[in-house]
Amino acid sequence: MSRFALMPTLVCLTLYCLFRISVLAAGMSFGSPPDLAVVVAGAVLVVVLGGLYLAAVLRRLPPWVLAVQVLLAFGPYAVFGDAWGPVSALPAAALPLALAGWAGWSGAGLVVAGELAVRLLWLPSGGLAYALWAALISAALGLGFFATARLGHLVRELEATRAEHASAEVARERLRIAGELRASLGTRLAAVIAAGRSAADDPARFPPAELVEGARQALDAVRSVADDYREHSLAAEAESAATVLAAAGVPATTALVAADRLPAPVDAALAALLRRTVIAALRSGTPSGCRIELDAQARFTVVFTGLPPGALREAVTGTVITGTEVELAEEGERAEVVARVSPPAGRVPARRPKPVATVPWLAWCVLLVLEIDHLGTAALRLFGARQLALSVPSPAELAVAAVALPAVAVLQLHHVLPRPPGVQPPAWRVTLAAQIGLVVLALAAAGDITPLPYLGMVAGVVLFHVRAPLSWGLAALLACGVPVLLYGVEGVVGSPFTVLGGLPAAAMTYALCRLPVTAGQVRQAREELARVTVLKERLRIARDLHDLLGFQLSAVVVKGELADRLAGGAPGAARVHLTEAVALAEQALSSVRSVTGESAGPAFGQEVEAARAMLAAAGIEARVRLGAAPGEPAAIVLREAVTNVVRHARARVCEIETAPEAEGTVRLRVSNDGALPPIAGRRGTGLLNLASRARQAGGHLSTERDGERFTLTAVLPADASDPACLGGAPGGVQPAARAPIGDR
Repeated sequence: MSRFALMPTLVCLTLYCLFRISVLAAGMSFGSPPDLAVVVAGAVLVVVLGGLYLAAVLRRLPPWVLAVQVLLAFGPYAVFGDAWGPVSALPAAALPLALAGWAGWSGAGLVVAGELAVRLLWLPSGGLAYALWAALISAALGLGFFATARLGHLVRELEATRAEHASAEVARERLRIAGELRASLGTRLAAVIAAGRSAADDPARFPPAELVEGARQALDAVRSVADDYREHSLAAEAESAATVLAAAGVPATTALVAADRLPAPVDAALAALLRRTVIAALRSGTPSGCRIELDAQARFTVVFTGLPPGALREAVTGTVITGTEVELAEEGERAEVVARVSPPAGRVPARRPKPVATVPWLAWCVLLVLEIDHLGTAALRLFGARQLALSVPSPAELAVAAVALPAVAVLQLHHVLPRPPGVQPPAWRVTLAAQIGLVVLALAAAGDITPLPYLGMVAGVVLFHVRAPLSWGLAALLACGVPVLLYGVEGVVGSPFTVLGGLPAAAMTYALCRLPVTAGQVRQAREELARVTVLKERLRIARDLHDLLGFQLSAVVVKGELADRLAGGAPGAARVHLTEAVALAEQALSSVRSVTGESAGPAFGQEVEAARAMLAAAGIEARVRLGAAPGEPAAIVLREAVTNVVRHARARVCEIETAPEAEGTVRLRVSNDGALPPIAGRRGTGLLNLASRARQAGGHLSTERDGERFTLTAVLPADASDPACLGGAPGGVQPAARAPIGDR
C-alpha cells in the first residue's frame, strides 16, 4: 500500500507536465511553425518544476529551493509570454507541504495572487476573464495536488507506524493486567506468606492448614485469571451461556446492545465474568431462570432466580475489571451481578474525530473546489468569449449547457460522497450513465465554453466505481474518444492538449476517491495488527501464569501439607518446610509483579533443582539423567511436567532424562509410574500450553501411556551455553532422597 500512496501523486504530476508541454507547443505554433529549441527549453523547465514538486512531496525542502520553484513558475513569462500558461499550481501545492502552518498557506496565497497580477498587469491581452481563470485554476489544481500528496503521506505514516502502535497497545495492556494481578492475586499471596510465617514461628498455635488453604485458593485464582486472559468476547460467551443453560433446562434470555463497541479488555473481562457466574450457578443447583443484558450505557447485568443464597459470591468476589465496578445483590432466591463500565476519572476532554475518519470528507471538499473551478471556468469563458476568440453559443445551446453543467456537478458530488466501505451510491449505474450523457451533451452544445477536463473528472468517477478492466475502457473512451468525436482525428492530433487536459483531472479525481479508502484499510489493518499482538501478549501472560505460578503454588501446597503432617511429631522439620513454602510464596508474589514484563525464561539447570526439591517434598524419588543441554522451552516443559506428576499422579519414581537428538535439538523425557486413569473427554490446559510452546520453539511434544506409566517426550532446541550449568555429570543418575513420611 505504501507504493500506491506515492503512485497517484506521480501519475497526476506526469500527466500534468505532459499537458503543460502540449499547451506550450500549441501556443508557440499559432500562426507560424513552432521554434523547436524554444519548445524544448520550455519542456525542460516544466520537467524541472515537476521534479522540484516531487522533491517537496518526498521530503521537506529548504526555503531557497521553494524560492527557485516560484521563480521558475513566473520567470518564463518573459520568454514565452501567454504561451507559458499558468503552472503556478505546483509551487502553490509545494509551499504548504514544505512550510508548516500559516507560513505555507500564506505563501500559496501569494503565488495565486501573483498569477492574477501577472495576467492583469504584465500580460493583459487575455483580459480580466483570463486573469481570473488563471488564478482560479492555479488555486484549485494546487489544492488538488496538495490533497493528493497529503493523503499519500497519511497512508504511508499509518503503514509505517503499525508496529509502534501495536507496541504501545501491548504496553497499555501490560499495565492494565499488572493492576488486575496485583489486586486479585497479590492480596491472596500476601495472606499466604503471612500465614506461613506465623505457622513457622508457632506451628501449634497457627496450623499450617491455613497456609495450605490459602495457597489452594490462590492456585484456583491463578487458573481462573489465566483462563480469563485467553480470547473471549461477550457476545460469543453469552451465546454459549444460553446454549448451556438451555441444555440444563434453565430458560435464559439475552439482550446485548452494542457489545461490539466495548473496549477489547473489558469485552474479554465481562465474558470471563459471565462464564464464571454461569458455572457457579449451575454448580449450586438448577436455577429457575436467567437474564443476561448489556444496555446502551454499558451496564452489564446477569440475573439468576431460584438460587440458594451465596451461590454466586465466590464467582464475583475478587473480580477486578479495569474501568468497571462489579457488584452482587442477593434477595431471597434472586441473585443479580452488575458490572458498570465507568468513564475515566477527572474531566473528560471533548471527543475529537480521528484524522482518518475525517479524511473522506476533506477529500470531498477538495473535489467540491475542483467542481467550482470547472463551473467557474465555463462562466469565465462565456464572459470573455469574444476577447478569447471563442465561439459564442446560441441561446438554445447556452440553455442546454446551463442545465447540463450544474447537473453534472451535482451528480459528480453525489458519486464521490463518502460512504461506508463497499456501499455504492443509490442507483449509481443509472446516475453515472446520466452524468456521462450530460457532459457529452454539454460539450456538443457549447464545446468552446465547456472545459474539456470535465471529461476527465467523470472518467475518474468511472475508474472508482466501475470494476476493471471495464472501467479502463470506459475512462479511455471518455477522455480520448469523446474529443475525437467532437473535433475529429486531425483536430486531436493537431492539438493533443484536448485529450491530455482531461487525463490529470481523471487521475486526481480517482486518487482523491481512492486514497481515503486506502487510508481506512491501512488503519483497519493497523488496528487488527494491534489487536492480534495484544491477544498474543494476553496468551503469553496466561501461559506464564499457568506454568510459573501454577508450579510455585503447587509446591507451596505440597510443602504446606508435608509441614502439617510433621507438625505434631517433628516440629523442627515442619518449620523447615514452612520456611521453604514461604520462600516459594514470595517467589510467586515476585512472579506476579514480573509476569507482565518481557518474558525472561528460566534456566534448565535451575528447573532441574526445583523439580528435585518438589518431588522430594512430595515423597517421589527423582532419577535424573542429563546427557544434553536444552534451552528455555525445555525448562518450561519440565516445570509443567513435574507439576502434573505431583498434582495428578500417585507416583513412586519420576525419571527426567535429556539426550541429544538431531543436530541442534535435545530430547527431554519425563515419566512416572503412578498415572491415574484418564477422565473421558477431559484434557487439561497444561499439556495444550506445552504443545503450543513446543511448536513455537520449533519442536514437538508427545505423550504415551502404558498402564500406570505415563511418559512425556519433547524434542526442543538445544542450549548453546555450557552443559555444566545443568548440575551433575552428564549421564549420571542422581536420586533425590524421599521425604521421611512413609506412604502418602
